[in-house]
Amino acid sequence: MKILPYSKTMPRNLIVGFALSTFAIVSSAWGQAESRAAQIAAQREKKAADLRPEEVSKTERVLIAVRERRIVERISGGIGGVRLKLGGLATGSGFGLGPEYFRPDLLDGQLNFRAVAQASFRGYQKYEMELSAPKLLDGRMFIGGLAGHTDYPSLQYYGPGPDSSKNARSNFRREETTFDFIGGISPVRHLKIGFDGGYLMVNTGPGTDNRFASIEQSFTESTTPGLTRQSNFLRGGGFVQWDYRDNPGGPRKGGNYLARYLYFSDRTFGEFSFAQLDVDLQQYFPFFNDRRVIVLRGHTTLTDARSGQRVPFYLQPVLGGSESLRGFRPFRFYDDNLMQYTAEYRWESFSGLDMALFADAGKVFRDHSQWNFKDLEASWGFGFRFNVRNNVFLRVDIGFSHEGYQIWFKFNNVF
Repeated sequence: MKILPYSKTMPRNLIVGFALSTFAIVSSAWGQAESRAAQIAAQREKKAADLRPEEVSKTERVLIAVRERRIVERISGGIGGVRLKLGGLATGSGFGLGPEYFRPDLLDGQLNFRAVAQASFRGYQKYEMELSAPKLLDGRMFIGGLAGHTDYPSLQYYGPGPDSSKNARSNFRREETTFDFIGGISPVRHLKIGFDGGYLMVNTGPGTDNRFASIEQSFTESTTPGLTRQSNFLRGGGFVQWDYRDNPGGPRKGGNYLARYLYFSDRTFGEFSFAQLDVDLQQYFPFFNDRRVIVLRGHTTLTDARSGQRVPFYLQPVLGGSESLRGFRPFRFYDDNLMQYTAEYRWESFSGLDMALFADAGKVFRDHSQWNFKDLEASWGFGFRFNVRNNVFLRVDIGFSHEGYQIWFKFNNVF
């Protein structure tokens, strides 16, 4: 191998060659980078030229207009205490509305007065007058009274028990007049202990909906207690409630636990006296800054008719409708006792609108020994909650079950 002689110029030549090569590579890379940057800029300019405003659905445009024009606030707020009352009638009554006079500011906010008269296009009627003092003794004591009358010309009835057939649908008329009183104390925040009672007068008769049989054509007094004879009742009892929801009109966190005991004394025939226990447990689990909520509810109603007494069908617990088993027809199941469960997942779609996925389960039963998780009916579905000042103004639920599906439009929260 021939070895080149050492030269002082060799390192310099190597350095110059390396520098020139490096410059060529950097220049090439820089040129490629500039070319790529120019391509990206050109693509951005093209995209910017092709941009179009985001299309908004017709439904969303209507909701935005309602919110921006404050239409709901104007309707619900009223003028001088007078406002329009929407909903609140029995399920199946059709669209109901009427004037309501509400003054929560009497005696510097110590006294509330409310009077309402409503009717629907199907002839359902409701009248109420209420006077209450909810914040006596700096909120430590409350008292109130309510008088009301309802006339519902067509309520559905399928027969007693969990095995009633959906093809046995009948209807009946129910008129009811009530005088009720409530009072109690709040020894600590969130806790209420009180008593309530009153007088109840009920009258039932043939249903007015000619699409279905009237109740007396399909059922008898032996299968449907109270069908032919209705009583007046003196009722009274007490309750305990622990309510720490952040906003009862549209809660996102907290809980509400209520236990109520009432005794109904038949003052007409002495045949339909019974005791009733209601337990309602609700819990709200928020996450993602309270924008999403998981809601769980358990509810049971248990009655106890003493020896020789019966629970009249028109005072029996009922399952099915817009607030329980939403995939079934309204008033689908009647019996002496009831248990039901609900789970909902709610999330805020945009300001003023929440969406929900839900599942319902429950059953009615005759004996207390059947209080278990066997043979539960189930329904599931999705819904929309329209909010005003963080309170649910309108609810739309679509429920499904093995008996079909139901669509509910209600001006109240599910519970």
